[in-house]
Amino acid sequence: MHVYPLTFEPIYKEKIWGGRNLDRLFGRALPEGELIGESWELADLTNGVSVVASGPSKGATLTELTTDMGGALLGGARPQPGGRFPLLLKLLDANDTLSLQVHPDAAAVANMGGDAALKTECWYIVESRDGYIYKGVRKGVTPERFRRAIETDTCQDVVVRFDVAAGDFHYLPAGTVHALCEGVVVAEVQTPSDTTYRVTDWGRGREVHVEQSIQCIHFAPPSGDVPGAAGDTLLATDFFTVARREVTGGATFVLPSGRCTALMMLSAEGPAAVGYDNDGGGEAPVGAGDTVLLPAALVGARLRSHGPCSFLEIALPEG
Repeated sequence: MHVYPLTFEPIYKEKIWGGRNLDRLFGRALPEGELIGESWELADLTNGVSVVASGPSKGATLTELTTDMGGALLGGARPQPGGRFPLLLKLLDANDTLSLQVHPDAAAVANMGGDAALKTECWYIVESRDGYIYKGVRKGVTPERFRRAIETDTCQDVVVRFDVAAGDFHYLPAGTVHALCEGVVVAEVQTPSDTTYRVTDWGRGREVHVEQSIQCIHFAPPSGDVPGAAGDTLLATDFFTVARREVTGGATFVLPSGRCTALMMLSAEGPAAVGYDNDGGGEAPVGAGDTVLLPAALVGARLRSHGPCSFLEIALPEG
């Protein structure tokens, strides 16, 4: 079994609110003529499974790696039911406002049953062209007031707007009503679920899920508290930990070992590579916009950069 830094073919999702900014920012060869709203960088869902892009495991799916490698990939982390990988990473490009939406927490999933699955996520703002987001319900808004806002197409009056800039970070625990708005590109880290209930689609005519949404929404203003945030660590939850790292030009950054970790490269001024010592050692080139999965059994993992670079370091929990 070969253990090395893993990269995957992106899974592009065309969206009515999407654009072409992943090409401009990261040199992506996007499908011609399509408005790409999402690039699934690391995914193991029934409607999208990542495939290894290079190396000895080229062509293998993330599902297969999770089963075949076991602890060598996951360390002490646990797979999802069915043996699937327990993390979903995306890049989102919003050229129009997304639907106002909500994802269920554990209590809502238990009440609703069916195929619903808990979904907690966070956004790191990669670029903002005078953009903003909606996050959370305004103080004093009740379910009845919220329902009236849906019926009268005034939902923007009952949710909280945040103007955002590159480098901002927002935690969106399950139950938080939210929308990504025009002019924003984000790196999204989330639990592996695609359960989404639309509160409103701003008149575009797509299906909305009013009753399910009302059951899921947490009717309290966002607190601003981010669990585990300290120093470089932006967020620490039971599902994943997110830290932002910076490396100066010519420096080598020692990466975690013994723990399954993903890197989402935010910037890289010049060549950069992830080195490792397994099987005689080697290096995997990385650049801005790349996502790299580091198996727990990777030995001597380090990032070497000829110029300044920055990245998100996302680690799975142990046990």
